[in-house]
Amino acid sequence: MLTIEAAGCSDAAALSEMAALFFGPPSENAGGVLEIPYETDIRILSEAVRTEGGMCCVTTEKMERDAQDSGTWRPGDTERRVIPGDERRREVKRQLYAVLSRETGIGFPWGSLTGVRPTQIVVQEWERALLGMSPEQARRGGRSDQAQRVCGEVIGRLIRDWYVSEPKAELAFETALAEQRVLSAFLDNPHRSVVYVGLPFCPSRCSYCSFIAQDARRHRESLEPYVDAVIEEARGVFSRGFHGEAAAVYFGGGTPTSLPPPLFKRYVEGVLETIPLAPGAELTMEAGRPDTIDAEKLEVIRENRFTRLCINPQTMHDETLKAIGRGHSAGDTVKAFSLARAIGFDDINMDLIAGLPGENAEDLLRSVRWLLELAPESITLHTLAVKRGSGLIARGVPHALFHPDEALIGAVETAHALLRQSGYAPYYLYRQKNCRSGLENTGFARDGYASLYNVAMMSDRVPVIGLGSGSTSKAVSGRQTSRVCNPKDLLVYIQRVREQIARKRALFHMEDVSR
Repeated sequence: MLTIEAAGCSDAAALSEMAALFFGPPSENAGGVLEIPYETDIRILSEAVRTEGGMCCVTTEKMERDAQDSGTWRPGDTERRVIPGDERRREVKRQLYAVLSRETGIGFPWGSLTGVRPTQIVVQEWERALLGMSPEQARRGGRSDQAQRVCGEVIGRLIRDWYVSEPKAELAFETALAEQRVLSAFLDNPHRSVVYVGLPFCPSRCSYCSFIAQDARRHRESLEPYVDAVIEEARGVFSRGFHGEAAAVYFGGGTPTSLPPPLFKRYVEGVLETIPLAPGAELTMEAGRPDTIDAEKLEVIRENRFTRLCINPQTMHDETLKAIGRGHSAGDTVKAFSLARAIGFDDINMDLIAGLPGENAEDLLRSVRWLLELAPESITLHTLAVKRGSGLIARGVPHALFHPDEALIGAVETAHALLRQSGYAPYYLYRQKNCRSGLENTGFARDGYASLYNVAMMSDRVPVIGLGSGSTSKAVSGRQTSRVCNPKDLLVYIQRVREQIARKRALFHMEDVSR
């Protein structure tokens, strides 16, 4: 048995999160000690003690039961560091990662970084350097000795202090610079926000999906009431008292194009007419399923001045598409893409997923090469995240599936290299729990085609207004964020739409709509 115990002001939840990375979710006994089945008896104690000046001493010690005397624990591996008190939680995780990695021999590409946005660590490391130079200023510095030294120092800290692999450290650094360039358009105008409009309907449910999505073909009676509710919510939020303008609007899902054409048109136009748009606002439509795309819907999208279209095959292998529950073929993807081009869309994103069931490294790279032949303006490479509530979890997935798979890691690195060679560069990056091999999702784009919405939504520095069931709205004040979430249940959302309007108006400090 391996046990992990927190002492002092350590964060037990952080310890559980890190242990789950190696072993899956641990159990917790009545005393709050984490317990994990293991071939030998090991005890790990994590202790945090506050010191002077707001500092904190964090110590993680591994002890093994003495083989000759079962009542004795022999001290072993130890990590200790004094850090600022507000960094305690991350340090607790970092130390436990180091101890468990040495114990198990397992090392993850992102090391001890388990958060959604590893590029935030890059920015923080710049600030820690105290050189009075932002990442963007360093980038402009080109080959200057100072810029090169700071770049090397930040990447070195990611590798040395956080155990991030060299390829991922370099990816995080490059992406952080790109994100900062995109964010500058927002940070120069504090009255700009982004809007997410969600529709929880798809033609079918993918086996890896945990999203609460309805089958649009089987729930036709719910489509119109839902559309009416979203339009009502939009009108209520963006009525009198709303300050600012939307720099980007994203219609996501589910699959918005799973709506019948007349209802799709009413949905799009009914929502957009309420939103105050900034000049040149980015409008994105996620027409993710190629089998939901036709000329009539594309014309509606085009007529409403959408600048960006997403067509997401996930893979270009028909056998895999059938296995994961998609209702289209690789050929359907090519037809949908060609139709969109013919109608005039010149900013198209396409998604692929690495690590799908039954696919090997070469399968992924064949899909990447196929998309490169189509030459969309951006390609997002996800890694399969297996979530609770998905069909894959229902069938049972051994935790070893989430341990590093060198073939998969190598395939993702090769895919990144192919994208770079074809003129694409990473511009946003995020991670999810239970991702295969502990990998990431990275958006690549050609110059000038980075998505404003994607970067802003992930940044925690730009207000987000979410419409529709399950959406999240986020207000930003300095480095502080406040959130409200709409109900995920479809009927609850429809019944309580007025309540959601009131909550958002309160979040963004608008006067009551009834006045």
